[in-house]
Amino acid sequence: MNKKYFDELMIKKNISRYKLCKITGISSGGLTDVLNKKVKNPRIDTLIKIAEALNLNDHEFAELCGYSKEKKINN
Repeated sequence: MNKKYFDELMIKKNISRYKLCKITGISSGGLTDVLNKKVKNPRIDTLIKIAEALNLNDHEFAELCGYSKEKKINN
């Protein structure tokens, strides 16, 4: 997960980590582990809970998961 982008989204969406944890049901420690990459492959349902709580569009969700707009797919 892109921690820097996550922090930017939290500011943009005006939501605290505490509130995000309350909305998603993810523990504070669990969220910290995902953000600090202690969890190598977070469960998709965890990522979806975060995305839904932050009301992310597809592009924001992809960037949050580490897929940058600058990266291009070679055909």
